[in-house]
Amino acid sequence: MRPGLLFLCWLLAGSLVYGQSKPQPTQQTLFALTAVDDASSAFLAAKFTVDAKLAKKKFAGTSQGTKAFTFVLRQADTLTVVAEVPGYYISEELMAVSCDTCADYAYVVRLAKREEKADSIFRNLEVNRTFQLDKVYFDQSSYVLRSESYPQLDKLVKTLQTTPKLVIEIAGHTDNVGDRRLNQALSHNRAKIIQSYLMRSGITENRLRFVGYGDSRPAAPNDTEENKRKNRRVEFVVLSI
Repeated sequence: MRPGLLFLCWLLAGSLVYGQSKPQPTQQTLFALTAVDDASSAFLAAKFTVDAKLAKKKFAGTSQGTKAFTFVLRQADTLTVVAEVPGYYISEELMAVSCDTCADYAYVVRLAKREEKADSIFRNLEVNRTFQLDKVYFDQSSYVLRSESYPQLDKLVKTLQTTPKLVIEIAGHTDNVGDRRLNQALSHNRAKIIQSYLMRSGITENRLRFVGYGDSRPAAPNDTEENKRKNRRVEFVVLSI
C-alpha cells in the first residue's frame, strides 16, 4: 500500500475511534443503614425495609450492631426507609438521596424505646366527634414523623384495638402561609404517614381514612403566630363505631 494511502487509512481509523462517544460507566452507590438507641446511641440489630421510588425496587435486610445493612443504588432516588427493632417504636423516614456519584452513602436511624406501661385510650367516642392529636410532631415543613409522636399514636392504636368497630378519618391541616397546593400536599402526606404507622401496628386499612385539608379548615384566624400554630394540626374524626 502506498505511504499516502496508508496514512489516510490510519487517519480515518483514528477519527472513528476518537470521534464516537463511549458510554460512561454507571457509578454504583453502596448505601449502608444502621440503627442506634436514641438515648444511649448504642448500636441495635434492626430489620430494614427500603422502597426506592424511581428505581421501583424494594430492598430488605438486617443490620447487626455496627455491621450495616447494605444495598446498591445506581441513580439519585427517593427512599422510604422503615426500621424495626423489638421493644422500640417503628421508624419510617423519607430520604431524598441526591448523591449518584459517590462510592458510598451511610445513614444512621435513631430509634426510641417503647414505654413499658400500657397506654391509655381515647374515651367518650361518638360519631363525628373530632380529637386533636396534640402530641404528634413533624419536622418543620416536612412529613417526617418525630419519635415524640409515638406514645400518642400508640394510644390511638390501643383505642382502635379495644373498639373493633371504630372507623376513623385522619385529617391533616396547615396554616395559610405559602403556596396552597403545597400546603394541601403537606397535610395529605402527614395524614398518610400516620395511617401507615397505625397499619404497621396491626390496624387494618379498611378502618382508616386519611385526607389533607391544607388551610381550608382553620381552627382559628390566621392573624397571629399563636393562631397559626393552632391551625397546624393533625386530628382524627370518628366515622363509625
